[in-house]
Order: sequence, then C-alpha cells, then structure tokens
Amino acid sequence: MYDFSNKTIIITGASGGIGTALAKELDRRRANLVLADINFSGLESLASGLTSNPLIIKCDITDRADVKKLVESALNKFSKIDILINNAGIIRPGLFEDCNYEDIDAQMKVNFMGAVNCSKEVVAVMIPAKQGHIVTISSLAGLVPETYSSIYTASKFALRGFFLTLGIELRKHNVKVSTIFPDSTDTPMLKYEASHGGSPLTFLGDAQSPEKIVQAVIKAIEKNRPETYSPASTGTFSKIIMCWPSLVTKLWPLLERLGEKNKKSYIEGVLK
Repeated sequence: MYDFSNKTIIITGASGGIGTALAKELDRRRANLVLADINFSGLESLASGLTSNPLIIKCDITDRADVKKLVESALNKFSKIDILINNAGIIRPGLFEDCNYEDIDAQMKVNFMGAVNCSKEVVAVMIPAKQGHIVTISSLAGLVPETYSSIYTASKFALRGFFLTLGIELRKHNVKVSTIFPDSTDTPMLKYEASHGGSPLTFLGDAQSPEKIVQAVIKAIEKNRPETYSPASTGTFSKIIMCWPSLVTKLWPLLERLGEKNKKSYIEGVLK
C-alpha cells in the first residue's frame, strides 16, 4: 500500500464535498496537506477539524499569479510537492442556446484551464525531483455527453485528452498522471444541478458518497492507473457506448426521460 505519511499533497477545491472528504482521509493518513480554495472561510472550518496543521491558502486557480503563490507557499513550508489533486470545478447547467458567454468562459477557465495552470506549476517542481503524481477529478461527462451541460461536458472531455497526453509525456520523468471519472456524487454541486436545471442524465442512478471517490483516488495512486471510473460498471458502459455515436444520439432521449423521474424524486427527498 502507498504510504501517504509526510507526502506533501495539494488539493484544490478543498472546501467542497469531495475535497473535504479527501482532506479528512489524507489527514488520517498523516500527509502534509496544502488546501486551496477560493472559499477561505470554508478552508478555515475544514482545517479546524483536522489533526494535522495544514497549510490553507485562498487561491483562484484561474489566476496564474495565485497558482504560482500556491506552489511557492507549499514549497516554503514543506520543501517538496509529491501529489497534486485537481479537484476544483464548477457547473452552470442549461441548454447551449441559453448560455451566456460569462458562464461559458467560467466553466472552461475553472474546469480545464484551472487544472492546466496548477499542473503546469507543479510539473516544474516534479520533473527535477524525478517523482510526483498528478490526479484530476473529472466527471462521467468526460466520457459521454451530458445534455443541458454542453460546456461542462466540453471542459471534462478536454481534461481527458490533456491528461492522457501529459501522462505519456511525463513518464520518462517518473511523474505519474491519473484521472478519476465519477458518476453522480452527493455533493453541494449535485444539489445545485438539481435546483438549477441540471441534466436528467446526472440522476439516472443513486448518488454515491464523496468517500467512494476518495477511495478511487487512493487506488489510482497506489496502482498508478491513468484512468479510474466510479462506479466501474458505469465507466465501462460509457466507454463501450461511445464506440457508436449514432446509437448515443438515439438512446440519450430515453435515458433523459428515465433520469427526469429520478431527478424529481431526488429534489423531493433532498431539497425540500
């Protein structure tokens, strides 16, 4: 098993559902944590419940100066960076025809360029050290189209292409790259989607816990997997169905109708 003790780990979006679960589990495993989020009060609340003394930093990952400060601060305190977990992400649900440019830009800047910015800065540290691991929390929408979330889907598809390529390029430097593709997960983002016109496809199955995604991250690190799907069965189906795009376009309206029923049940059970 991978020994996380004294490993320096940066987690972006640390005050969110999956980020918080990651921080708690890696704190239990005695890692040196660097927790970053635009929500600093959320970081303070999270840190107060941890046993270690994490470095907490307010960071806008779309601002490259902020990202540089994040990495510099991590090095100043811990002298090294072993793992980066790109977890920060946003969604602005809606049909493309109704999207405004602000929402389009925000999703691409946070979901894709934010992960690129953070990876660029840590790669400059990991290559000379000849070690490191970059893990990115993507989405099942990085494998299959998610209607009512076309830009979100585009950002997640972009992450898959980028990190698969990066993993090949960095192999010679002993820097590993993994991407996690979760299906719907019980987080504040899921609640936001439910109440803001999110895709019915997100609600086809029961939402999994953030802790399940944490275990997928740990397994990806331990086994050096380039891609991990949670649940594995959904990921396998998604990869297979994408071999027939014409079938996807025919099947998706049916899945939307099924998902819409589950979405209504979710709203009634959770949001009311």
